[in-house]
Amino acid sequence: MDVRQLKEILRAVAAAPSPTGSEDGAAAVIAAFFENTGAKISADALGNLSVILNPDAPGGVTLTAHMDKIGMIVKAVDPDTGFLRVDRLGGTDARVLAAARVRVYGKKTLDGVVISTPPHLAEKDGDKTALDFSELGIDCGLPAAQMRELVVPGDRILYAPAFYELQGERVSAPYLDNSAGVAAVIAAALDAVKAGCAKRIACVFTTREETGGQGAGAAAFSSATAATLVTDVSFACQPGVRREESSPLGSGAMIHCSPILQRSMTERLSALAEKNGIPFTYEVSSRSTGTDADNIVNAAGGRLTGLVSIPIRNMHTPAELLDLKDLGAVAALFTAYLTDKEGQTDAF
Repeated sequence: MDVRQLKEILRAVAAAPSPTGSEDGAAAVIAAFFENTGAKISADALGNLSVILNPDAPGGVTLTAHMDKIGMIVKAVDPDTGFLRVDRLGGTDARVLAAARVRVYGKKTLDGVVISTPPHLAEKDGDKTALDFSELGIDCGLPAAQMRELVVPGDRILYAPAFYELQGERVSAPYLDNSAGVAAVIAAALDAVKAGCAKRIACVFTTREETGGQGAGAAAFSSATAATLVTDVSFACQPGVRREESSPLGSGAMIHCSPILQRSMTERLSALAEKNGIPFTYEVSSRSTGTDADNIVNAAGGRLTGLVSIPIRNMHTPAELLDLKDLGAVAALFTAYLTDKEGQTDAF
């Protein structure tokens, strides 16, 4: 798939409302990419979206990426100011919230702004770098009475959609985590079918990854394939990030090595990358991976599981940044796995 097509998939998925625990918006956008493919599309009780290509073929491979997004959850409407009082939803970073533009998904979708103390009045002691969530408020421009009619506790809040094309093939937007992984799965599956892949391809887009991975655990338990390829984002090199814990932007796919993942799967992915000229680096964990792979590998007696990530900068902020070459490398590696014809099996 060319860069232009890949970018448009990424743009659409990143803009879709999909806060953790309420992922229907992204599910609808994702399903639309599989129209006219003959895919079998369904959702389970936790909202995981399953798209089965070549559904009548035996065996096969599962490709998976989480489609939920971090944000905030409404706790109350301030009775005096009408500001929304909120708490963290997933791994939202309080340091970047001051003056952020947000979107509130209540009975009516509202644009809002996170309050910010003017620097003239901010504390001078240098210790307070960000307001605690208990101190934050979101101003949607309405008085308390009207806000209570439109927003109730439990409603979700996300960063306002934005998509910036930088120089070269780099883009910046909120929610590249994990819209990038979702885009890689969509592109890989569609390219594999176009290339004549006859395997059963199960694309599973999971929920609740940002709050513990409950969606992936349920989805993997019911999966009918032995092998699963997981994709998420990971750390790109930048100031403040150790080189051995990151990969340069533009260096390709990040193939994960971890004691909880089968070594044979890591070796197969790296061999396929070398065979097909796909750039890659290794990412190493000494224990769990911090991704859906942790809940998939031991589901229902165990799954043959590989993890390949996309490096991004500024993770969990409204200005996440990636290189489309890396996204393309992950999609190409998954396509290579699906279309490999050298007799390797997707079983232990």
